[in-house]
Amino acid sequence: MSSKGINMILAAVTLLLAVGILVLAGRAHARDRHIVTCYALETEILDSMERRFVSGKDIETFLEDYGPWRGERLEDVDLARMEKLLDSKGAIRESNAWTGDDGVLHVEIYQRAPVIRFQSGNSGWYADASGFIFPLQERFPVRVPVVDGQLPISLTEGFKGYPNSEGELQWLLQMTALAAEMGQFWSERISQINVLPDGELVMIPRMGDERFRFGSPTGVKEKLEKMKLYYQCVAPTRETPYKSVDLRFEGQLVCR
Repeated sequence: MSSKGINMILAAVTLLLAVGILVLAGRAHARDRHIVTCYALETEILDSMERRFVSGKDIETFLEDYGPWRGERLEDVDLARMEKLLDSKGAIRESNAWTGDDGVLHVEIYQRAPVIRFQSGNSGWYADASGFIFPLQERFPVRVPVVDGQLPISLTEGFKGYPNSEGELQWLLQMTALAAEMGQFWSERISQINVLPDGELVMIPRMGDERFRFGSPTGVKEKLEKMKLYYQCVAPTRETPYKSVDLRFEGQLVCR
């Protein structure tokens, strides 16, 4: 047999040995995962610099509803059920859970980002840009526009989730869009938005006696421009501020 043929046979044998070693290593790895058990939890709140609704201690407390997981084999830990449990908590938008070969359970958390707050009596709720509502978080209050008065959505203490009807959801999304258009500039200057029995809005500034008749939560950009015009051109000319500033009419700013 030529040296070329011998080299080809040696190469084939070497390849078979390498494949065999990889298969055995894979089986040993799988067998080891069956033996390794979970014993520790590591959590990471990925947006903790922006808001602090939940902590690592909270995550451990939430997982008590899952049942015992310490001491379970890695293959027996139901990660999907853990994520579903954590995602059911109002302030958590998304969770990711996985286990390592070292027996550590890792959990990553993304929190919800409130854009508006609703207040009714002593009860309060946040809503994010998608229209998801969840209770106020006492640990970390967020400065966002506050809406009270005759709220046209059904809210009960502790409620979390989306509104009960399509009409309520559409109104809520109009309000979250209003809050987004207000931005930091107006959010710092408007203390609350009152909903009248007919559904129209009145904006109440943090300073001054004016009440801005905003009407429905539509045409928001134009109405905010008229509010800005009032403060730039009208208010400086008055020793006594107007009580009512009506923004509802196109091309007009009606002051009384």
